[in-house]
Amino acid sequence: MDNGAATKHAAGARTPAAGAGTPAVPVGGAVGPSSRGLMVVGPGAAFGTALLRRFAAEGFRLGVISRSAETVARVTGELAAADHPVAGAVADVTDQAAFTAAAGRVAAEIGGLTVLVYNAKLSIRGTAFSVRAESMNQTLAVNVTGALTAVQIAAPLLAERPGATILLTVAGPRSEPAAGRFALAVGKAGAAAMGEAMASLLAAQGVRLRTVVLDGRVGTAGPLRPDEVADHFWQAFAAPGGTAFRLAPEPRRAGARGAAQLPLEV
Repeated sequence: MDNGAATKHAAGARTPAAGAGTPAVPVGGAVGPSSRGLMVVGPGAAFGTALLRRFAAEGFRLGVISRSAETVARVTGELAAADHPVAGAVADVTDQAAFTAAAGRVAAEIGGLTVLVYNAKLSIRGTAFSVRAESMNQTLAVNVTGALTAVQIAAPLLAERPGATILLTVAGPRSEPAAGRFALAVGKAGAAAMGEAMASLLAAQGVRLRTVVLDGRVGTAGPLRPDEVADHFWQAFAAPGGTAFRLAPEPRRAGARGAAQLPLEV
């Protein structure tokens, strides 16, 4: 999971996932590039930097919040090296006061908030019959309650801004979660349910809430690759409609080489 002083450094029809250069579909009216801000809570090592780069390519100002100072330093440093300044803050989403202050500072530094990505997670290993209640509560505090906190804090910052969107990272449906990841699977399912329950309330404030379903491991060796995942988040933001956007690797053909095509489901 990733989360207070701000520091700035320079289920449905399938269509193919668009390439990284796909222009945005106008959402919520005209939005000048210099006025759009992205804040990622929990940038993570798997695809956080790629996600920020993808939105930077569309003219977004960038902000991150993580509980790890090392993560903030790494992400802001990598993006600064690519000439993309990032406003970064260290805060734990389970500390509501600290997180509220950090989010406000980051939003101010990037000139206002247009998109919130909640990607923070906590995974404590254990099966349905071995995980301890204390461990389950710790994971839910980040994966569900933390997401709720972030949405509650971001909503007034997003309200009535053109294109205002919240993207929640959730996991794909599995009857049997990956070995030892029962608590994480339950938490991500809870986050998806929470998002569905809040969507209409947020819509009344002019804010879209969409879930981004990653049905597979993200890494340079796949099956889901960082740049493809980053573009999937962009498409989830840019799409004119839809509430759940699923990314899953297609089965490889015998003898096929290279990455499988990754379908976008709206």
